Amino acid sequence: MQTPSSATLQGTGENPIHYAYSYADCDIIVAPLCYNAPTQGFTAEAMQIVIYTDGACDIHADNQPGGWAAILQAVGEDGEVIKETVISGGDEKTTNNRMELTAVIKGLKLLNRATGLTIVSDSRYVIDIASGSKKVAKNKSLWKEFFLAAESHFIEWRYVAGHSGDELNERCDRLAVAEKDKRARPRARPAEEQVALKEGIVGIFLSTRHAAKDRSTSWAAVIIQGDSERELSGRLDKTSELEGTLIGAIKSLENLPESQGATLFTAQEYLSKGMNQWLAGWIAKGWKTRGGESVKYRQHWERLNDLRRGRRLQFRFVKSRDGIPYFQRGKELTAEVLSRA
Repeated sequence: MQTPSSATLQGTGENPIHYAYSYADCDIIVAPLCYNAPTQGFTAEAMQIVIYTDGACDIHADNQPGGWAAILQAVGEDGEVIKETVISGGDEKTTNNRMELTAVIKGLKLLNRATGLTIVSDSRYVIDIASGSKKVAKNKSLWKEFFLAAESHFIEWRYVAGHSGDELNERCDRLAVAEKDKRARPRARPAEEQVALKEGIVGIFLSTRHAAKDRSTSWAAVIIQGDSERELSGRLDKTSELEGTLIGAIKSLENLPESQGATLFTAQEYLSKGMNQWLAGWIAKGWKTRGGESVKYRQHWERLNDLRRGRRLQFRFVKSRDGIPYFQRGKELTAEVLSRA
């Protein structure tokens, strides 16, 4: 399916207004965003319909399972939730974008009459295509299903950053993740496969060690690029291991060319989750946590965010470092650095 190449206005007076869109592979009448929906049985002043949606997918699992969730609320003019409907589901093998879009479709299918509503999503993919900002390139049959489900409604789209503390978005996320996990078939991967690098990508294996006696932290990075290998290390006095991990990551990335893609492997989930899941929410909330507290080590997170721009950069958590020689070398280096004191 492609985005419309032409549009013809149909309907006058009290009749609904549609745009007739001509697609390359199917001609359908759709109007998810420009539809004057009939309002029989629905009083906009008395009730607001809001659907929160989210999707999840585990691309690292053997079968790449996914989950989706939608929460529909009818809210009265006093802000009280009159009715709530919660649904969720998933697929054995899918993608995150398909799950995000499926959640919206399933939410729309809960409605039994044409109405105006707000859909809240953390998926730019869904919102950008549904609002006409971008073209459909993949998942064409699923997008057709969306257009058919949306054609009798007037939809207002609202974007919310994922993991930014929005209560209903977080609920949807938990439901979608639970559905994904139900369908996951994890596999035990050899150590070499856990840290396999794509061609042209530099591998950074970051290790840290903390000495409780003097509260110092050492860090070491083994940097792999093709057949070459180099090492970096440092000692930080009166520094926690968490902060030392952030500083070690910064020092490692600063030693790479600005556009060089890299995968940073770490045993500190704090670093991987911070960069992969929490950072966008912190920035959206003015560097506040979900509980309203200031983000610790903000200056380091800001620097890491700067270093990520203009390059392909991944942060990967490695739970077990056994059998990975680069981490073994990092363990030796961090011990050597602390022993020099």
